[in-house]
Formats: sequence, C-alpha cells, structure tokens
Amino acid sequence: MPLKDEHRAFIVRIMGLTGWNQTELAARAGLDPSTLSRFLSGSRSGHALRGSTIRKLEAVSGLSFGPKHDATTDDSGAMGFAEPEAVPLSMAEANPLRQAIAALSRGKSNVDPWTLKSRALEGAGYRPGDILLVALGETPMQGDVVCAQIYDWTKGRAETVFRLFQPPYLVAATTDTNLMRPFVVDDGAVSIKGVVLHTLRERTIA
Repeated sequence: MPLKDEHRAFIVRIMGLTGWNQTELAARAGLDPSTLSRFLSGSRSGHALRGSTIRKLEAVSGLSFGPKHDATTDDSGAMGFAEPEAVPLSMAEANPLRQAIAALSRGKSNVDPWTLKSRALEGAGYRPGDILLVALGETPMQGDVVCAQIYDWTKGRAETVFRLFQPPYLVAATTDTNLMRPFVVDDGAVSIKGVVLHTLRERTIA
C-alpha cells in the first residue's frame, strides 16, 4: 500500500476510535484544519503527510503509526494497530457522564478525558475502563498519576501511557511484569503531558 494511503487509513482509524471529525482532530493535534481536509479529499494527490504531522496525530490519539511489521491484522485482513494503553474518551452526546466531566473540568481551560486500557496502575486503585481527566500542562508533583508520551525516534512512533510520577521516573503500580519498566522523564523521548485530576468509573453489572 502506498504511504499516502497508509496515512489516510491511519487518520480514518483515529476518527473511528475517538468519534472526532477531521476538524476536531486537526484542532486537538494543533494542525491547520486544511491540512487534513485537503489530504483526505485527495487534493494533495501523490503526497504523503509530513513526519511531524503524523507525530502530532500519534500524540493526540495515543495510537502509533508504524511499519507494517509493527501492526496487527483483524479478522477481515485489514491493517490495524497494537492495542494502546489508553484512548481518548468517546461517548454519546446523551451520556450523563458528559455533565459530570464538564462539572469536574470547570475552572480548567484544558482538560482531556481518557479511557484507561491497561493494568499499569491497578496497584494504585485504577482499573481498565476508568475515565481519567487529565489537566494538560499541569506541573506534576511526586506521587501524581500523569499522562505521558513515550517516543521511539527510530521507528517514528509515539505512545500515550499513564504512570505514577516518582522524580525523575515514571513507574507502574502493577504485578504485570510487562509494564514494570521505569521511564526517565527527559522531556525528549519521555515527556509528561498532564496530571490526572479526577477519575470516573461506571457501574459494571456482572
């Protein structure tokens, strides 16, 4: 598949998982809205997106665009991506949780809700499926749960993770040995994007 088609499929996948349209996706990624609209409409025929644009899309979505050998394949044979540790929250307009999130975010100009997918914080009381409200740009303190970006410059990939901040490290609170690797916050390959201020958990019925 040509690179431009892989880029297009990546954008469509992000919009499908998050529920964002291309205008909202561009705004969240800090891109000019015309960048995505012209690309998706085919007016940039023959041209793929810049690497910097893909990195911004990875950062805001928590998904990674990587070589085919890093991707997975679903039952239909379509190309997909590895399961992320967390994804931007997507919910119906009528969901009453929207009001709760709006109330908890009042007074904060830049709060992003995420759905936790991993067990990285189970020892700290956070479960997969929890909704984490992240104040972007907030200065973290020791012991805070933070949202961070881990970059793999050799593969051109970025991953969003949630960890405990124990300066200068990000650490997991779990018995899952696959998640125990600590990360050193260097504001290069590892950077903190925000601090978790609130957590919401929907009732589950067995």
